[in-house]
Amino acid sequence: MSETPDAGDPLDDWLPLLDDLVRRKGAARGMGGAGKVESRRATGRLDARGRIDHLLDPGSFVEIGTLVGEVPADGVVAGSGTVDGRPVMVGAEDFTVMGGSIGPGTTAKRFRIAELAELDRVPLVMLLEGAGHRPPMPGDPRPGRAPTDLIQQARLSGRVP
Repeated sequence: MSETPDAGDPLDDWLPLLDDLVRRKGAARGMGGAGKVESRRATGRLDARGRIDHLLDPGSFVEIGTLVGEVPADGVVAGSGTVDGRPVMVGAEDFTVMGGSIGPGTTAKRFRIAELAELDRVPLVMLLEGAGHRPPMPGDPRPGRAPTDLIQQARLSGRVP
């Protein structure tokens, strides 16, 4: 019986990918960069993650869509957490990233947290301070959730507390 040559540790193939994932998550969590975050703090304003931390019970936030988009979190931090022990869905526009403007990834995340709020019948809290719609650049893909996440948010009226 012949032995197959040792292919090495399979983990070695994954390490560069895992390192890249950690790097990309760190960049997304850094929002628009240390300078922009510090500038906001210097004027007494909280950044998107700070507003979420201030609202939710400590340690309860679970982020979704961290790596969505070409810019950090595509300008919106979104996920689930608890307020006084009660579950909520939350989204916070991040002014440090493109003025918190709404691009395709932002729309998809806003739609998704509104959809989850409806499915789970939990409140949706939106912390808004963005510049509004981000015009698409030539060659950008069409938004996947059409026409807009605002329709999904309107559906929540009378359905969630």
